[in-house]
Amino acid sequence: MSAQEFADMMRGHVHPVILSSEHIDDYYSHGGVGTAFVLEYGGELFVVTPQHVFNNQCATHDDLRILLRNAPISILFDQRAVFQDEADPDLNADLAILRVAKEQHAALYEAGLTSLDAANCAEIDDYCRAEGFDVFGYPDEGREYDYEEKVLGAQLHWLRGELTKPGVKGLSTLKVVGHRPEKFNGMSGSLVIADIDGLWKFAGMVTLASDPLGLLNFIPAEQIRYYLHKMMVMEMMGAVLPNEADAPK
Repeated sequence: MSAQEFADMMRGHVHPVILSSEHIDDYYSHGGVGTAFVLEYGGELFVVTPQHVFNNQCATHDDLRILLRNAPISILFDQRAVFQDEADPDLNADLAILRVAKEQHAALYEAGLTSLDAANCAEIDDYCRAEGFDVFGYPDEGREYDYEEKVLGAQLHWLRGELTKPGVKGLSTLKVVGHRPEKFNGMSGSLVIADIDGLWKFAGMVTLASDPLGLLNFIPAEQIRYYLHKMMVMEMMGAVLPNEADAPK
């Protein structure tokens, strides 16, 4: 697969967070910053992004819009949950998981949606063997909202990173090398891919960044996989899922 083909595939996986404000303002109906991406686990599809993307913009899960470039379809969600680090609730390792309605799967794939297999992710112990890390996200730089023409635009950024000493407890850390946006604002929720033994594998989700140091801190993929599994088990058991009201502020 060429680099261009890989980048095109990532546009099916990774999407700009768009927040609806139609209930507040008819003209400025959509806006927002942030990144989200799609995972497949146990036959279900999930969109994941940090909960603080909503909190920082005074938004709720119901405001989230994920639009596909090949068809005017907005993804519908039928289940939502918010998880944070169980060992240290004060960590800003917040994770919002939104399940895609199953009856939409076929139409979404037809419209260009693609997903990553969360079950076959890179383990933390494998990171040291990675030849490098790739990060895909939508920073504020390159966002466009043309309210007159009703056009929403965003530019996918592909960054390269090298694993470095963790700067935040519970998170892994990358040092960005080469090209990068001037500001990392909007990169929260970016997809992290590890190149291990010649295979590109899901490695995590960006949740905290440092512009001056060029660092991206991310939740490891195996932790996200754990919470996907927990969400499914809790639903099967009829347990109440943690939601926005319980999320870290």
